Amino acid sequence: MSLFRWFIIRYVRREWLRSAVTVGGVAIGIAVVVAIRLANESSVRGFETALEAVSGHVSLEVTSPGVGVTEDRLAELSWLRTFGRVSPIIDRDVLIRSSTADERGELLRVLGVDILRDRPFREYRLVEGAVGRTPRAGPITTQEFLSLLTDPVAIVLTKVFAERHGFTVGSNVRLFVGDREVPLVVRALLGNDGPAQVLDGNFALMDIAAAQLAFGRLGVVDRVDIQLDARQIIDQAEREIAGRLPPGLSVQRPERRGAQVETMLAAFHFNLTALSYIALLVGLFLVYNAVTVSVISRRAEIGILRTVGTARSTILWLFLGEALSLSLVGCLVGAPLGGLLARAAVRMTASTVSTFWVAAAATVPEVGVGEVVLSFAIGVPLALAAAFLPAYEAARLTPLAAVRGGPDSFVHDRLPRRYVVSALVLFGLAGFFARQPPVSGLPVYGLAAALAVVGGAVLLVPVALLVLQRIRFPMSWHVGVEVMLARANLGAAIRRLSVSVSALVVSLAMMVAIAIMIGSFRETVVYWVEQTLQADLFISGARRSFVGDRGEISVDVERAVADYPGVAAVDGFRSVTVPYADSTIIVGSGRFDVLLAHGNLLFKSPPNGRTAMMAAVGEPAVVVSESFSLRYDTRVGDRIELPTPSGPKRFDVVAVYFDYSSDRGLVVMDEAIFARYYDERRPSGLTVYLDEGIDSQVAREGILASLGPTGLVFINTNAVLRHQVIEVFDSTFAITYALEGIAIFVSMFGVASTLLTLALERRRDMAMLRLVGAERHHLRRMIMVEAGLLGLVSLGIGVVVGLVLSLILIFVINVQSFGWTIQFHLPVMFLVQSSLAIIAATVLAGLYPARLAGRLTMADLREE
Repeated sequence: MSLFRWFIIRYVRREWLRSAVTVGGVAIGIAVVVAIRLANESSVRGFETALEAVSGHVSLEVTSPGVGVTEDRLAELSWLRTFGRVSPIIDRDVLIRSSTADERGELLRVLGVDILRDRPFREYRLVEGAVGRTPRAGPITTQEFLSLLTDPVAIVLTKVFAERHGFTVGSNVRLFVGDREVPLVVRALLGNDGPAQVLDGNFALMDIAAAQLAFGRLGVVDRVDIQLDARQIIDQAEREIAGRLPPGLSVQRPERRGAQVETMLAAFHFNLTALSYIALLVGLFLVYNAVTVSVISRRAEIGILRTVGTARSTILWLFLGEALSLSLVGCLVGAPLGGLLARAAVRMTASTVSTFWVAAAATVPEVGVGEVVLSFAIGVPLALAAAFLPAYEAARLTPLAAVRGGPDSFVHDRLPRRYVVSALVLFGLAGFFARQPPVSGLPVYGLAAALAVVGGAVLLVPVALLVLQRIRFPMSWHVGVEVMLARANLGAAIRRLSVSVSALVVSLAMMVAIAIMIGSFRETVVYWVEQTLQADLFISGARRSFVGDRGEISVDVERAVADYPGVAAVDGFRSVTVPYADSTIIVGSGRFDVLLAHGNLLFKSPPNGRTAMMAAVGEPAVVVSESFSLRYDTRVGDRIELPTPSGPKRFDVVAVYFDYSSDRGLVVMDEAIFARYYDERRPSGLTVYLDEGIDSQVAREGILASLGPTGLVFINTNAVLRHQVIEVFDSTFAITYALEGIAIFVSMFGVASTLLTLALERRRDMAMLRLVGAERHHLRRMIMVEAGLLGLVSLGIGVVVGLVLSLILIFVINVQSFGWTIQFHLPVMFLVQSSLAIIAATVLAGLYPARLAGRLTMADLREE
């Protein structure tokens, strides 16, 4: 232990800056991994917590795909009571506002229940209410609870939500359902128990009859909850109920909805997690670099230890102990730092998850024992693995070789063929992996291909540095002597430079790849929006998310819009979410005749997609999105079986179209067919086509004026909607830029640390240069040139490798993860600007080492 303190701890303290950079690299890498894990967990946990709290003591639930269970069918299900208690449920998301405020409102989860049937299922604790006209605090009996809810305008809010918005018992509130306003009165407040604790308190309770009236669901419930008797075995009961249900109804456990959400989120979280390991990889490069520099700078000390009889195993464990010490501190700092980063990650990903998959309040869990254990379980073994090779080389040094030192053993006359051959093998493996199918819907082989390309690039780094060392510049005024010296210095330190350059290469390659991928995706989406969104105006009800029911547009509103002067045509869109395979998809309807006359879907197949779509008008045929086609291996001419309220029905697939609104998969049928197989409810949105020459903004204001205060709809012009689409896209990918920025930032510290080490180790060489007439500014310029050359080498390799990685991201990983075909687009200006910024940053990374070299005094030189 005393040897470890003298040989390792003393050195770490003396080289505190480089040690701090290494610890910081490990800490940031660990923090990013922990943060993404917590962010992923929070998005799923937010939904699961809401599901568990709202489900309560529900054993099974009976549903009908997309449209709910009609009350005539409900009457036929009276035999369900032989299995246990039964409770019909209305479960909706709506906007709520106060009666006086004019704000946009807030999303609220509303549960409509028969309170007498539902009390055994869920826990409701009233903390304040009004029995009759008398406000009252404290416990309220079931009968009093019933009297509160049977009021057709009564709603019960949570105390947390009410206090946040200034509501009290007796306050008037407004629910917005589609284009309708539903005035209600707060009759009681719920305590923070059961369903009231979900969604940060954004929960409300209504009588089921009042909820049906408010949501336009008369005669229909969303599902039927079943609480089995204690004597029932759930597996057996599920099978028996499924066998007795009429066609179109199905039974499932509430947790299956959670499993479906997890399936939908799996690819998103898998890719995000894989991306987070880039920062950890850069941190491990720094560990390797720190131990390598430590070995090289203390060869003489190693020689002394070996001379006095220190065993090789002791030398090995000393340097592994250094890596262990640095990694332990890094993991200790990284775990809590991950909690802070997780909150930022959740803010970046929450909008994406809520927009495309499921609406839930994502709350970041606290960093617990599991995250701390994970930090050490990942960081420590990987750090030891990264440090093993330089530690092993230190142990192999003979006493004579260690004391005498010598030039970098990597530099020799011939190119290092083993590096080139190994790199080619890895590139070949990458090509093989890129052709493999996904594993359980996840792009495992695609990510393996990307990893193989990165590994090959790392092996080519020392080769590139050796080529740089061999370049012969003509001695003229075009190339100063500082450049010649810098090139020679770099060529003599290839081994110790390779790791730092590799870390920067990996970061730059991923930055280039992700920039190209995002740029290509963005350009593709822009093109898709410009070609597909041909309507001039888009009208929707209160909900504007892809998730959940968005309400309905009434006949009066549609008639007023269609009769407005200058309106050429109106199309309506309605959608329901139905189970399909092991996940869920969106089944939508549109007016195919209007879409063919005025719209412009981009068809993937067949080439004459419009003709195929025309043949599907009024027929049991569908067009499917590309993501559905790829995810479920469906082609034109296939028949798919969709669940409907009357049982499974088969539909012909006549066309596949490009769509980037949701990766869950869309199946679209003509409006008449949708009404036949699902329901005849009103559309949830309208697309309005104007006559040529009509200004869309003027038409929007005119339609809103004609609807008056009762027409509670959102109307967006084409330009505004396109802007919103791109805004959602940019927020979706914000976290990827943040992760890459962290990795590059850490890599820059690695370059600065290496240059600092080289400057300190070359004090003797610099002394000789000063003695032969070199000035301080010459030494500073030499090191700055070295930093610039390292930046050029890193950038050159990083850009090439990034191009290859972008092809894997675009044509393999994204297709397998989300089913989206992206058109390749090279963001030239971004690459040029970022390249200049990287060169400038690497030069700045050499500023401190250069200043340190320039401070050498003649007294220091005489000591050397």
